[in-house]
Amino acid sequence: MTAREQHERTLPELFVIVASAEDATALAPLGERDPEVRPVLVATGPDPMAVDEVLDDLGALAGRVLLVETPDAGPAAEVATMLPRLDALVADDTPSVVLVRGGSSTALAATQVAVWRGVPVVAVPVDGASDVERANQAAIAALLATQGAPDVAPERVRAAAAAHRLVRERPEPGHGPRVVRLPTHRTLSA
Repeated sequence: MTAREQHERTLPELFVIVASAEDATALAPLGERDPEVRPVLVATGPDPMAVDEVLDDLGALAGRVLLVETPDAGPAAEVATMLPRLDALVADDTPSVVLVRGGSSTALAATQVAVWRGVPVVAVPVDGASDVERANQAAIAALLATQGAPDVAPERVRAAAAAHRLVRERPEPGHGPRVVRLPTHRTLSA
């Protein structure tokens, strides 16, 4: 193993939850190497294989793929399937930070799991969302409000700050500034 590979293995992991083809297009740039965090794209959602395919087409390889048994069974089935799988992934791999986009059922489930496990979450809201997605984004924001700085280890706060920087530096094409919540009860404009 080279010195560079050893250094990359010691970097805190950033799990980027990619729950749809739209997420894949928007979040693929976050999968590039970074000096402060090691981004890991997690292809998931109701059709994780389609997400993985879009990521492959964009040259961004998924580090993890979480499959569902019954794709397109609806949001309740999606959450029921995703919660234990995401929980096992976060518990086993212990990322330093989880990044979610929008208000999909998968984004909500990933946020719940991360908050339960004490892992900081960086949430990137999406404009033009449906009523349900806006409600999920509000629920995600409420969950993030429960994560206080005293509850989060300093290295995880630094990893969350690095994730915020990635969102700012590798913006979603065609969109303006976004608001990203960090686990310090402060809102930063990206």
